[in-house]
Amino acid sequence: MSYSVSGVMLMNMFGITLAGADICGFIGDTTPELCTKWHVLGSFYPFSRNHNNWGQASQEPWVFKDYSFDGQNALDVMRDSIKRKYSLIRYYYTNLF
Repeated sequence: MSYSVSGVMLMNMFGITLAGADICGFIGDTTPELCTKWHVLGSFYPFSRNHNNWGQASQEPWVFKDYSFDGQNALDVMRDSIKRKYSLIRYYYTNLF
């Protein structure tokens, strides 16, 4: 996962714009911990979305409001990650396009 941020940025530099990932996974159900970590990582991608397949359990951030990790509420961590992504997005579009 640590190499994925630089790999996604390189794809944009090579002309494949808006490379990224379906955070929280696409096929199969996710866990609250995995989805929270994906949101943190996805905040550093120019393109990321919380998206999954038909028939899978919902994985929107508010679904995990009752879970916490290391003393932090999972929903709060995901919310902060989304805010971080929106604060960085102007730099992505300025530097990568």
